[in-house]
Amino acid sequence: MEGYEILAAVLILGGALLVLLSAVAMVRARDALQMMNVFSPATAMGLPLMVAGVFAHLTGRDGFDWWVLLVSLVTIASLVIVSSLASNTLARAVYQSGAPVDPQTHPQDLAGPARTSPDA
Repeated sequence: MEGYEILAAVLILGGALLVLLSAVAMVRARDALQMMNVFSPATAMGLPLMVAGVFAHLTGRDGFDWWVLLVSLVTIASLVIVSSLASNTLARAVYQSGAPVDPQTHPQDLAGPARTSPDA
């Protein structure tokens, strides 16, 4: 086994471990907001680590390629940005839908009425 294969395996297995641990934590969560919160490590670190592992493997096997680097960077940036926006939007929707929230979940900033713009 060559060095790039070991690096790729460590990155991919590390990312997969984060996804697995987040999935187990989701099962143990008490409400929908906690489920979304415990899945953050998977989307913020687990999946990007797996993409970095694929990049390391392809670079070691085929040599450096600018296109592979660009695709990897765009993929990682997209995962981080889209997952952040989606989790924020979904958390707000869950909270405003009236779904039960564990009383120990703090802060409860969304408990008040939604703020509207003065033009509305």
